[in-house]
Amino acid sequence: MNKILVTSILWMTIFTSQAQKSVEPIAVEDFRNADAVIRNYTTRIELENSTSMTVNKYTLVTVLNEKGDEAAFCIAGYDNDIKIKNLELIVYNANGEIIKKIKEKDFTDRSAVDGSTLYSDSRIKYFDYKPTSYPYTVAFTKEYKTSNTAFIPTHHFIPSYDVFVQNSSFKILYDKTKMPINIKEKNFQDFKVKKQEMAESITYSVQDVEAIPVEDLHLPLNEVTPSVLSVPRNFNLSGYKAEEIGDWSSLGKWFSNEILLERTELSPATISKMKKLTAGIDSPLEKAKLVYEYVQNNTRYISVQVGIGGFQPILASEVDEVKYGDCKGLSNYTKALLEAVGVDAYYVHVEAGNSKVNFESDFASLAQGNHAILAIPNQDSYSWIDCTSQTNPFGFLGDFTDDRDVFVMKPDGGEIVKTPAYLNEDNYQYTKAKINFNESGEINVEGVITTKGTQYDNRRYLEQYSPDDLKKRDKAYWSYIDNLTIVSHQLANDKDKIEFTENFQLKGDNYVTTSGERLFISINPISPNKHVPQRYRTRKTPFRISRGYWDQDEIEISIPEGYQVEALPDDEEISSEFGTYKMSLEVVDNMIIYKKDILLKDGVYPKEKYSAYREFRNSVSNSEGKKISFIAKQN
Repeated sequence: MNKILVTSILWMTIFTSQAQKSVEPIAVEDFRNADAVIRNYTTRIELENSTSMTVNKYTLVTVLNEKGDEAAFCIAGYDNDIKIKNLELIVYNANGEIIKKIKEKDFTDRSAVDGSTLYSDSRIKYFDYKPTSYPYTVAFTKEYKTSNTAFIPTHHFIPSYDVFVQNSSFKILYDKTKMPINIKEKNFQDFKVKKQEMAESITYSVQDVEAIPVEDLHLPLNEVTPSVLSVPRNFNLSGYKAEEIGDWSSLGKWFSNEILLERTELSPATISKMKKLTAGIDSPLEKAKLVYEYVQNNTRYISVQVGIGGFQPILASEVDEVKYGDCKGLSNYTKALLEAVGVDAYYVHVEAGNSKVNFESDFASLAQGNHAILAIPNQDSYSWIDCTSQTNPFGFLGDFTDDRDVFVMKPDGGEIVKTPAYLNEDNYQYTKAKINFNESGEINVEGVITTKGTQYDNRRYLEQYSPDDLKKRDKAYWSYIDNLTIVSHQLANDKDKIEFTENFQLKGDNYVTTSGERLFISINPISPNKHVPQRYRTRKTPFRISRGYWDQDEIEISIPEGYQVEALPDDEEISSEFGTYKMSLEVVDNMIIYKKDILLKDGVYPKEKYSAYREFRNSVSNSEGKKISFIAKQN
């Protein structure tokens, strides 16, 4: 009998027996720093051939408190290419006795996508157990079989923060001569990961890993904990077979010449329209800008996820007809329109989101990435466009896809390229305002805010707010002014300069604190920088300032009639490796000129420097909270 088959039968027996046994209760007091204890977390992959893979997962977790409930959430995804073979959940009480058994038919079955998706064959089955007491234990078993072998599940040995891991293992059974695989061992250096290689399998395991706490400004878990990434060199993706894929170059060439092949055909009428749109323009980038704006004005985003639809874009001609598509379809459509006017563009996979996630430069796999954009050659670099955005300026990515390694696919090979970064000073905000107030505390503010970089990206969405939603947002943003009234708030988006401008007028009261003949006011009621990160007696993990920025404020404060300045806070200047802060106050004629300049630098810092960073932010906050005192003039 085949060795892999024998091992498979043995493992199925083990999984079944594990799921049926009672469990030993644990001493809760031994895990005071954890919300849950992962008793056993096992992933087992059986790679039969390039078109057949079976995945078994077993999790035994004891939940200690309400925060740990997430560790017991049970879910299994499936579609036309993934068939669930077994799904079972057993719940045990604090004494380790079975109190509930849930079979596959008892799981909730629903679409895996939201309402923005037009159609999809992706579904999930899940069970969200609601406990009546703590601790409790769940044993979750799932097994599925798939013909898609392009995606071997990554095993993260520590699945979440704040969990103690007693046992976690990952095993692949495969024929090393017929089914060679590429493996990346990630973040092993600080963990005792055991590795065992045999003739037809490889196994990794860890034991007794202390809970890693969730702390303010923590790094993503997959950047600090061990995991195993793996992919066959010969795989199948919904009927598209790949052979000898060992790096990004070969993967990009295969994807371009197989998955993207013949997807960019357009009707003669559309080609003629694009040529007319760009007539008389020689610059490829100027042509690309006009085409991009055409796509923004004439299409909308709707997700399409059926079969290989998760990776293959719908035909450009179809998008042209229906005027909608997902990130893949709209990127491919824009690529086709650009080709029609002689502009080259390359299809790009990126891991999009506010957190910057890089592709693994030494591990080529389609499992990386969740979004598609385009790269347009521009001399020795690229200009980048996100074709799903109806509002992005041409060539502006924003914080959704900036500053990360992405996968650029070309017919002659793929490559890993970093997208443009918006760093520190690039993310600029300038606020200029005038404040008038009286001794009763009534305040009137008129000002202008100008933003660039990712601060522009964060503010341009205000254009899409309804009047009511904008007013709600404004009241939260200017919450330091009591009984706030938004007299006016006008928005201007300059997409050529990539600059957002806001003109505003505000009114409120209770701005003044009185004491006899004295009045006291805060130095900056418009945009004080007062955030201080959480304090820890002993920081356990490194921290990241993910977005640097540069803010400047200049505020003219009129001195109220009948009063004179009694005391101003001293000017302040603070400098650290995390950034700089300057604040000054000056009396000029009948007004006070307040100026602030703060620069925060992004970066990853060791845990030992967290106290220094917090002290820097605390010092800035203290300075921003200072007050000016006035005294009544004597006749």
